[in-house]
Amino acid sequence: MKQQRFLPAFAAILTAAVFAAPLSGQAAKPKATSHDLEGRDNCLMCHTAGAMEPVPDVPASHEGRTNDVCQWCHAADSPMQTYDVKAVGHDLEGRDNCLMCHTAGAMEPVPDVPASHEGRANEHCQMCHPPPAG
Repeated sequence: MKQQRFLPAFAAILTAAVFAAPLSGQAAKPKATSHDLEGRDNCLMCHTAGAMEPVPDVPASHEGRTNDVCQWCHAADSPMQTYDVKAVGHDLEGRDNCLMCHTAGAMEPVPDVPASHEGRANEHCQMCHPPPAG
């Protein structure tokens, strides 16, 4: 009898977990900027460790990132907010030089880097496209 009561609860928890996680192969969306940027476009003036309470600090995973890359992910109209950005679809061991293969016409059937990514370097790729889990 206890099993019969347990199964619906287990099914509900499993369903909630599936719908809470991002779809396989997609990167989780970062938080969008929650304030107007007029006169406040110097993100790191406020979002720096201990700069201003209760403004959240830039996370440790963003070390070395500059103001000019903040809005790539956090602007309300950025591709990270408006598209389902794909995670890297392969292991990175020995294949971490993204632009060696993902360059216009470099290797078929490897997808080229889109025109909207012009000026971005290898170190920018994993900011939006995380490696596969494992």
